[in-house]
Amino acid sequence: PGPLRIRLPPPTAPPPWGLPPRAPALGGLRWSSGKVTVHVPVSALSEEQQLAAMTSWADPFDMDAAMYSAEGDPLHVEVADDMLDSPVPDPNQSGTCTIAFWDAISHLPSGSEVEVALVRLGVQSPADLRFITSQDLVAEGVAAVTARKLLAGQSVPLPSEALPVAAAPSPVPLKIAAAPAKAAPGHAVFSAEDTMKFLAKKGVLTAQRSDGQIFCSSFLGGSLLGWGCALTVVVAGGSAAVLAEAPGLLSLLTGAVFPVGLSMVLLSGSELLTGNFVTMALPAWTHPGVSKSQVVANTWRIWGISGAGNLAGSLFLAVTCFVLSIVPMGSPAAAWLTALTVKKCALPLAIAVGKGACANWLVNVAIFQASSAHTSAAKIASLWLPVMTFVALGLEHSIANMFLLPLGMLLGADVSAFDIAANIVPVAIGNALGAIVFVAGVQRYSLLRNMVYSKSS
Repeated sequence: PGPLRIRLPPPTAPPPWGLPPRAPALGGLRWSSGKVTVHVPVSALSEEQQLAAMTSWADPFDMDAAMYSAEGDPLHVEVADDMLDSPVPDPNQSGTCTIAFWDAISHLPSGSEVEVALVRLGVQSPADLRFITSQDLVAEGVAAVTARKLLAGQSVPLPSEALPVAAAPSPVPLKIAAAPAKAAPGHAVFSAEDTMKFLAKKGVLTAQRSDGQIFCSSFLGGSLLGWGCALTVVVAGGSAAVLAEAPGLLSLLTGAVFPVGLSMVLLSGSELLTGNFVTMALPAWTHPGVSKSQVVANTWRIWGISGAGNLAGSLFLAVTCFVLSIVPMGSPAAAWLTALTVKKCALPLAIAVGKGACANWLVNVAIFQASSAHTSAAKIASLWLPVMTFVALGLEHSIANMFLLPLGMLLGADVSAFDIAANIVPVAIGNALGAIVFVAGVQRYSLLRNMVYSKSS
């Protein structure tokens, strides 16, 4: 007798887009009594249970499996012979038992990384440590000193049968392990395929969020992007007169400042309609378990709510900047923005759609690159160049225009609300076409031609 428990290791790398950490559930289910441990594969979990596990904020944790049942019923698993560990020796007679071993690992300063590495290497009990080396652990992202201490039994007490023969304090293995010729840990290696899979999974997870969550996240996305636009207006607009004889430098300066807003959106985990054009379309090609009708319903719901939230956030910040004179009326920055507003509103329909498609192609390339990075600095650097390129080339982004054009009208631009809508709508259509055709379509096909998730994912 004993409760069935679920044990999940933490994520191996910070998740892109500021999402909650994704637990890969490498350990599966583990039931323990005093003598045996039962390992149940993750495939035994239902789709709802896997989703709950993936969206959990927890570090390595144990919870009743019944909590992961949508109906609240306990999870019943048939125990096969190959799911049983060898009987656990008495801790008082032969050292630390399997259960105590994993608990001790989880309490180390870097226990989460060690636990994930051990599971990846197939370690299920202390005795399995005899078959791995410190180099194996280092390759999985564990610090060299931590790996050597673990295998020598210095960080976690190990029974004598778990200590490898070469664990004696000999200088030879230490010198070999200390050689800094190893490649970077596996989880830090760039993988375009894994990044595309992540973006597809993000679309499925986004559809699980409530309407209120999506709207609030999108309101913040429009507002944060607006702050970047405001900085662009102040810096580029205020420098326009000085750089009048060097328009190329002015365009470069404008592009170099604008990515500040998208960086804040990305690192805060906020939503932009232009990014959702890709993530909500991908599951149609990657998730056979999600019906096409469900993909369409999810897509229109998320697009509608995120677009409304982005518009509300952009308008709120535009009015705020006007009321607080962040861009003062009559200033060089205001004159630059009003001229830009008139120019944008005068674009022919086909040009607006075409520039919108090219802009969001580059924006989603930036998002893709940033999603493959594992640190905040790397994410910012990865997105900066594609975003700078589209701004410097004068392409059109619908969410940025939701801030720039209303603020330009408030500052005196000779345009109407209808003129603004006549720009934003075709630009948004172009943004959708560029994202879906070139990123969700062509780039996805070049990386993931077939369904990459099972029907239960």
